[in-house]
Amino acid sequence: MGCFVMLWSILLTLGSVRLPGGGFRQGNAREPDAPARQVQIRPFRIDRTEVSISTFEAWAELGYQVRDPWSAEGWAWAQEHPGGAGPELRAAGREPTHPVVAVTWYEAEAYCRAQGGGLPTEAQWEYAACGDGSRRYPWGDSEDVDVAWYSYGKHGQVPGVDTWPVDQQRPELRSPHGLLHTAGNVWEWTADWYHRDGTQGDAVDPTGPSEGTWRVLKGGSYTSLPSYCACAHREPAEPDRVAFTTGFRCAYPDDQPTGEQVGEEPSP
Repeated sequence: MGCFVMLWSILLTLGSVRLPGGGFRQGNAREPDAPARQVQIRPFRIDRTEVSISTFEAWAELGYQVRDPWSAEGWAWAQEHPGGAGPELRAAGREPTHPVVAVTWYEAEAYCRAQGGGLPTEAQWEYAACGDGSRRYPWGDSEDVDVAWYSYGKHGQVPGVDTWPVDQQRPELRSPHGLLHTAGNVWEWTADWYHRDGTQGDAVDPTGPSEGTWRVLKGGSYTSLPSYCACAHREPAEPDRVAFTTGFRCAYPDDQPTGEQVGEEPSP
């Protein structure tokens, strides 16, 4: 069992991108995403794609039974909700290559820790999504693009859980570092507690407050207007929230096996 877990972790590692680190502008001057400030990020790695249904369910076969990767709060939640929302709701009638949804922050955290990583901080996620912070969306400032956000008009209705496969997106719409779907598709959990004034403390690898009520979601979803999918935008959500619009991706320390793709330096 231990060898299988190690092999699985290495395979996941090879699907990540190494980010070289550097300075970028986090946030912007507009509420509710203010303030903007210059921060530094150390090198780290992050998944190229959101976690898929098939990948999550492979972990979930035993993941809810193993105490080790869960936080104390997460394990207490898991004991009250064995198996979480269940594979049927997490799939929501979609193909296995689509992003897993209906997962809480606790489940996302446990999954990422089981792979040797964790959820990205808000600052890491934003840096990975948009590089130096000079653009509103991963590709630039245009909203006339074909991405998985709300595009059904004033009186339109979203036709179910309308996600795209995690590994399918035109190259020009990916992040400067090569990540897919960092605008739209599904909201993504981050590690940080939410604070209305953004990340706190040190300007090197900043994080949110040490405690709180809500965790930070980033990236928007297939039900979101474009403004909610902007790189700097942030939404609060209780960690036990279960929603068909919410998924995640994992981040890793810069000390894992090599062979991963190296992200491009963001343009100045």
